[in-house]
Amino acid sequence: MSKFLLKISSDVNIYPGYNLGYILGMENYAICFDKYFSLDELKKIINKYPNESFFISLNRVIYEEELENYKETLKKLDELNLDGIIVGDLAALTYNLKTPLIIDQLHLNNSYLSINHYQNNNCGVFLSNDITLDEINEIRANTSAILLKQVFGHIHLSTSVRKLVTNYLTYFNKKLDNNTHFIKENNNGDEYIINEEYFGTHILTSKILDLFEEIDKMNCDYYVIDTYLLDESIINDVVNAYVKKDVNLIYKVRNNISTTKGFINKKTTYKVKNYE
Repeated sequence: MSKFLLKISSDVNIYPGYNLGYILGMENYAICFDKYFSLDELKKIINKYPNESFFISLNRVIYEEELENYKETLKKLDELNLDGIIVGDLAALTYNLKTPLIIDQLHLNNSYLSINHYQNNNCGVFLSNDITLDEINEIRANTSAILLKQVFGHIHLSTSVRKLVTNYLTYFNKKLDNNTHFIKENNNGDEYIINEEYFGTHILTSKILDLFEEIDKMNCDYYVIDTYLLDESIINDVVNAYVKKDVNLIYKVRNNISTTKGFINKKTTYKVKNYE
């Protein structure tokens, strides 16, 4: 049975009794979360809600000098009886963890051939947002791996470890009050979010991915509602609309935001082709 996963920044966003699991960002090792949690904070939340399903995200690449602490952190998380650990660095595959690992590498998880290679290590994957509904179901038909797919939220397009906003402000001698800004593409006028945090700078779509109508046609294990940079006022309505399949409520949400279907019904030319 498929389940929704909600990226959260507080245990206020936990909904006991719902068909929901939760993704929390690990302090120092995750990116694109509104809040990051220390190991002690994670333990408190998990112990407070023993009947809930939790995934912990360490979804960024790891530098060589960080590997020892990274491995130690993963070993400690492995003792928490989690439903999964989401990782962005494949070094985690070598640590013999008993908790299922979910590989999250942004644009790369788009072929059952590479996914089945991971599956040799008892892993799942966070599917790319660059693939169509047909491609998702083709992957499902050819792998037994755990599949996660974002269905709501801003789409993460790229990350640079450079502090691009800070560099821009310094060069032009400007000051701004926060770390989240918008940039506009000259050719078509599309706007993108540019957000700077401890690890670097992230580019995301300003339009919000909304796959409400496509979920029943999609065959994944988990459907992810990503709350990163969302207005807190819509999160409760989004959760209830998706979990309860409330059409009227999702229309209410859409009245206040700009949405996109991404590539779900339109094949991108940028996807890496399958090669046997």
